Amino acid sequence: MPYLSAPFWRRLAARLIDFAVCLALTFLLAVPATPLVLIAEAVIGSEYENTLFDVAAWACYFTAYIGLEVFMLLRRDGQTIGKGLLGVRVIPTDPWARPRLDLRPAAVRMLIIFLPFFFISVSGSNPESTALDIVAMTAFGTFLASCVLALVPANSRRTIHDLVTGTRVIRAPKRKVELKKDLMMALPGRIDLAKH
Repeated sequence: MPYLSAPFWRRLAARLIDFAVCLALTFLLAVPATPLVLIAEAVIGSEYENTLFDVAAWACYFTAYIGLEVFMLLRRDGQTIGKGLLGVRVIPTDPWARPRLDLRPAAVRMLIIFLPFFFISVSGSNPESTALDIVAMTAFGTFLASCVLALVPANSRRTIHDLVTGTRVIRAPKRKVELKKDLMMALPGRIDLAKH
């Protein structure tokens, strides 16, 4: 079955919506995490306060991002909230594969998207580290390369994370958000909550 590649601007808008959703999920996770950080600070001392809050913030963000970019992609037939709202979907490129993602490609895809922003943030927090600057610039280069690849119609607009994981982003029917059900899809577990 022929699929039409999703246009760059629609993919970008879906990514921005997902970023906003991820920040909201991060905040929800930070509420119960804050007392734990305060207890840890009381136990090990206030000189580590900034480090504890930085680690907790990144842990909450990473957990929210896993829920959005891994579990939702698996359970919503390749659509995160943003992708569903804008009518795009992630599928394997193999024409003989079923048009659903497996856990491994979804997780690797998520890491390739997430890590550049993590390394840039860590580098910004440690401006004296040349090694971190090099890692951050390399990560930023992969992000820019992905943006350029998504703009080019050749090779089905596949980005670096698409090329590495054997996926592509296609046009698909739009999907409404069912908040309670969709949030449950962001949680780990064996229950199949996929919509049909």
